[in-house]
Amino acid sequence: MKGFGVFILTLAILACAFPSHVLAQGANYVTFKPGIYSPQSSDLEDFDTGFNGELAFGHRYNRNFAVEMGVGYFKSEADYSAAGQVSGINYSFHEEDTIDAIPVTLSFKGIIPYDRWEFFGMGGIGVYFTDGEAEVNGTVDGRRVSASLSESDTVFGFHFGVGFHYNITPTWFVGAEGKYLWTNDAKLSGNVRGVPIETNFKMDGIIATAVLGFNF
Repeated sequence: MKGFGVFILTLAILACAFPSHVLAQGANYVTFKPGIYSPQSSDLEDFDTGFNGELAFGHRYNRNFAVEMGVGYFKSEADYSAAGQVSGINYSFHEEDTIDAIPVTLSFKGIIPYDRWEFFGMGGIGVYFTDGEAEVNGTVDGRRVSASLSESDTVFGFHFGVGFHYNITPTWFVGAEGKYLWTNDAKLSGNVRGVPIETNFKMDGIIATAVLGFNF
């Protein structure tokens, strides 16, 4: 992690040596970021790449440094199926698991402006309001069985990433960014038909988005 912090600091220092002719723009901006969330944690290795969306407000303190606060939503799902026999009893089941998270994040950006472009590195922290759901349907010895679990937790995480913006006009810009997320363990626990169940998982993953922004 130290290496990435040095990288962001280097971006800010090098920016002073680059020529810049960026269009006059407001110090504040708002962005909409549609994209994907791809789980990378071994705890979620069977989960699919899902939707990610974010709305962020930022302030440029100068041409080379900005602070951004965002609120978003991402989701991932997994399906499991199995069948077999234990002690002469046939069984089969299908399980559907879903993870939803609402992140509230704070990011710090080191920026290199060049003509209409802005290239940046970023790092930050966040709080992730997480919901997990599991639903199981199947048969045991010819009898249908079902169970479900729905719990929530709040975890903390941090992220690093890179990206770029292109200023179409002094007001509007587009771009793209990618970042890697690390989180604490989310702990979901509950009871299914009187049986206590607990699961822990990290939501580490890759978040990649397009960017549509408005300066003001």
